[in-house]
Amino acid sequence: MAAETSTVTPSQTPLPPRSVRLVRVGVLAVVGIVIAFSATLHEQLGFDVLVAAVAVGAVGIAHVIEWVSIRATAGNTVPLLLGVIGLAAAIGLAFVSTTIGFAIVIAAWALASALLEFIGAATRPGTRQDATLLGALGVLLAMLVLFVREDQVAILGFLGTYAIVAAVFLGISAFDNGRAAAKRTHNSASATQA
Repeated sequence: MAAETSTVTPSQTPLPPRSVRLVRVGVLAVVGIVIAFSATLHEQLGFDVLVAAVAVGAVGIAHVIEWVSIRATAGNTVPLLLGVIGLAAAIGLAFVSTTIGFAIVIAAWALASALLEFIGAATRPGTRQDATLLGALGVLLAMLVLFVREDQVAILGFLGTYAIVAAVFLGISAFDNGRAAAKRTHNSASATQA
């Protein structure tokens, strides 16, 4: 008889705890709400840059928190890289004095984040919930920001829209891990029977 072998695939690596996943959801939701309810101040480039810098920096910090929570068990560096890019974009926004520069920094952050989300989804499937959707949203954000690169209100509006949509989908996936756990249990049960 052949000896049973245990196969552990990358998709079985653990997700961060729900509370850690909800940190990013909370940050994105607050960013979207702040952008939506501060519309009367959006004609000032300095205010728009400040809001975007705080938003992107806070998202970067949320990614670093996620990386710290999973570094011992998963070994996934995508959250760390996303955090570094977010913090670098926030620092870069501090030196922006034109609307074009504002658009370029936001678009570069969105494209780099999208690329990292796609890489995370491809190299470790199942470890980053909604990574493909967030990657597609990042590409869409970058395209829209570059399309309206001279309208600072639209740039910040698209960033707020991105934040709300990402918060909704990440919030849903944070509470919808029952299906993934049931699927893993079913797969491991069928593997032991074989």
